[in-house]
Amino acid sequence: MNFRILAPVDGSENSMRSLDHALMLSSKLGSKLTILYVLEIPPFVYIQSQKLVNSIMLELEKEAKEILENCLKRAKDYELEIETTFLEGQNVGSIIIDYIEKNNFNYIVIGSRGKGKFKHAILGSVSHRVLHHSKVPVLVVK
Repeated sequence: MNFRILAPVDGSENSMRSLDHALMLSSKLGSKLTILYVLEIPPFVYIQSQKLVNSIMLELEKEAKEILENCLKRAKDYELEIETTFLEGQNVGSIIIDYIEKNNFNYIVIGSRGKGKFKHAILGSVSHRVLHHSKVPVLVVK
């Protein structure tokens, strides 16, 4: 069986804990693990300088790549088949759901809340959306 696990991350402590669970689960099942980072594009409505917008986006992309590199370093001892994916868009939860559906994952491991706007919510808006809209099992890690 070609079992596939998706671990969406955002660099927060919660997402790194969920990555640890995904790594452990993937190693036990001998499955392929995909680590996904979705860059939420901020609204640039009031910024009139394209140069400034480009500069902000470059910094955000740099941070995303560093987070994915840190995830791979964290995973090096597991000797797993790991793929990293970087996407960007406006609605992170919807992007993750679309990615799940298009890529036939068997299982999702996600942190209960991340670096989003509402850090103190009981369940983060992204994990909430994934939990309620995914057609495959979702493990939410606190």
